[in-house]
Amino acid sequence: MGGHDHAAPLVAYLGPEGTFTETAARLITGDDAGEHLVPCADVTEVLRRVETGDAARGVVPIENTLEGSVTATLDALAFDTDLLIHGELELPVALVAAARPGTTLDEVVTVQSHPVALAACRRWLSTTVSGAERVSVASTARAAQLVAEAGDEDGPQLAIVNPLAARRYGLEVVARDIADRPGNSTRFVVVGGQLSAPTGWDKTSLVVFIETNRPGALLQLLEIFAERELNLTKIESRPTKAELGEYCFFADVEGHLADERVGDAIAAVKRTQRDVKVLGSYRRSGARAPAEADRIAADDAAYRQAAEWLAGWRARIEH
Repeated sequence: MGGHDHAAPLVAYLGPEGTFTETAARLITGDDAGEHLVPCADVTEVLRRVETGDAARGVVPIENTLEGSVTATLDALAFDTDLLIHGELELPVALVAAARPGTTLDEVVTVQSHPVALAACRRWLSTTVSGAERVSVASTARAAQLVAEAGDEDGPQLAIVNPLAARRYGLEVVARDIADRPGNSTRFVVVGGQLSAPTGWDKTSLVVFIETNRPGALLQLLEIFAERELNLTKIESRPTKAELGEYCFFADVEGHLADERVGDAIAAVKRTQRDVKVLGSYRRSGARAPAEADRIAADDAAYRQAAEWLAGWRARIEH
């Protein structure tokens, strides 16, 4: 890291260079040149660098429209670290076909990319370069690197990558927006050591360890949030890795830990379940809807007034 200017804090991200995560890290930090971004081999290394203070923050993927949750990130946040989510960013996954300058599509003999990217472009590949061999590699950035470094004896090659990787490795984009389904996005999260301050447009992420795996356990959990009119934007189960058949629930709830209703709900979960771990309370991605934000503030005020009314009655009890 000797080449970095330490006047600005370093940000670790899931590498290698040229990945969608680097694009997300540049957008989140505003570091368009990437001078203070540090690529890491896996999610564990990203979190370790932040834990040791080697980086101020980390950026990792957590969910994809087509593939669902990134289990490595969920498990690491739940079981391996006390770091917290600071914020999130949803990034459209724009895939392009790129090759060495001068290559035409009709002469391509090999197509390289990450398996997910190859699957996302199956229709385009079968109609445009149907005779080319498809080769799976570790990442889209790695595919760009391999195509850029390929010798003439390997024949014309194509990489399915993001635009950043094509630029990084000097490839020429020969086709754009080649994914079979438009609208594929990946959600990235920023991790750090502290809870973020409330913004009025927030989300709180939790992992809940249920008392026992019994009928109605999930319903009891859901009712806690329903009774307080809190919207769960996501809930899914994952093995606890402690015992076969033992599961925990990952949940995202609208609102901040500082909000009356959200805090009361989490306290109720803590009281009724074996354990709960807060993974972060942070600003939601997307533009804030003023009407929605006003409704949340009004609901929270009503909830607080009801609690104060009850406290007033309790104060009148004889001691």
